[in-house]
Amino acid sequence: MKRRTALRNAAIATLLVLVIFAVAMQQMPAAAAPPQAPRAAPLAQADFSWQTTSGTLAIQPGQSGLFSSALRNTGQNDIFDLRVDNLPSGWTVDFSPSASFELVQNQSQGVTVRINVPANATVGTSVNLNLVARRRSNNADTTAFITVNVASAPTPTNTPVGPTATRGPVCRDGFEDDNNPASARTLDINTAQEHTICPTGDEDWLVFGGIAGKIYTIDVSRMDAGIDLTLELFDPELSSIAFNNDFFNRDPANPNPGDTRPRITIRIPTDGRYFVRVRDSAGRGGTNYFYVIALLDESYGPTPTTVASVCQDLFEPDGLPEQARLITSNEIQEDRRLCPTGDADWVTFFGKTGKRYIIYTDTRRYRGRIEVNRDTQAGADTVMVLADRDGVSILDFNDDIPGGESLDSQIEFIPEVDGFYFAQVKNTGDIGNQFIRYDLVLLLCTPGQTDCGRASVPGLPISPITPAPTGTPDQDFNLDPTRTPVPSPRPTPRA
Repeated sequence: MKRRTALRNAAIATLLVLVIFAVAMQQMPAAAAPPQAPRAAPLAQADFSWQTTSGTLAIQPGQSGLFSSALRNTGQNDIFDLRVDNLPSGWTVDFSPSASFELVQNQSQGVTVRINVPANATVGTSVNLNLVARRRSNNADTTAFITVNVASAPTPTNTPVGPTATRGPVCRDGFEDDNNPASARTLDINTAQEHTICPTGDEDWLVFGGIAGKIYTIDVSRMDAGIDLTLELFDPELSSIAFNNDFFNRDPANPNPGDTRPRITIRIPTDGRYFVRVRDSAGRGGTNYFYVIALLDESYGPTPTTVASVCQDLFEPDGLPEQARLITSNEIQEDRRLCPTGDADWVTFFGKTGKRYIIYTDTRRYRGRIEVNRDTQAGADTVMVLADRDGVSILDFNDDIPGGESLDSQIEFIPEVDGFYFAQVKNTGDIGNQFIRYDLVLLLCTPGQTDCGRASVPGLPISPITPAPTGTPDQDFNLDPTRTPVPSPRPTPRA
């Protein structure tokens, strides 16, 4: 009996030990299970990007090259920092306008990176650089890729071009070296220049003096087969302000999608030196890749084709009475434009019973460099209509200022009822283009004033906005876009 009890107790003890061991194993971590790595935080979404995402430069040892793009910000206002990765030892970069800048939502900032290659760089080396823009608030990045080929200096092989000479292979066009803004060659107004894209990766820089408000066209009128040129315009701070690859609409009546010659037409915003970069879209180049480029100044030429991008003034849209802009007593609204053809400008003003108001146009400031018919601006013959408070009933009309020597318009008005009245300005014959400009003035005359009117406005300049050029031009330059400028004689190549 004792033996049976002992066996029973042993079995119970063994069972208890097994139960305790099983419970312990449940509470211990599994040795074979690998530790779980923390989940990576999601990458910040890049709500900004480079508009030009890649480019190839050919730079000689000891020289510099420029890569330009624009950073577009579609997110919140923020500060962006720039850097270039993968720079070899001895290579340096400079940023224009700066390596850090603030960029508001839905705006772009032009960026130019100057890459300086040291003199001891090995010819034939190819370096891949990363231009990185980082949003400061969340450290999100966007990258543009730049390939730099360290190129050897081309060997000049000039062949004179004359009436009986045959043009042979050349790699220097007489304007070299012009591969960066510092060595840009002057592009004179209304003068064609013949350049060549050589060697591979070559780019030509030109510079001209732009006058605020004037319209310039940079046109490649001839481009040899084998190259596909691009034009890019930079302001005095080397920020890109215009770009074009193909311009197929030289003849609006007959657009040609196969025309790959570039052209830029732009109204210059401020006085200064503006830079033009010409290069092949794929970085090609070689002997006998010639092109002809000209800078056309449309401000002083024949009546130009309307340029839609510069047609509207600051007061548009104001073509209907319900769109009329408010003009206050004794206000001068400057630089209004009658553009395009058929344009009408409407204003509204508050008239008080018994007060004397005079509203008039003044084109004297815009008459141009040559005075014709005294104070008359070419193309401008304004017509003014005064309408009642309903914007429909006509109260008065004037074409030319009575008793004067001007084609400007003027209406004198004494309201019989307080209220907002309307005035419309148009051009005779509904003629309009971007160069027909005028100032609109509303005078509130003082009681008994006898000299209230256009001629008595103090301080209103009547000289042209831009200084008249000195000298007499040899001939007028034809601005017909269908005509090809005649190249000027090629400059003598530098030794």
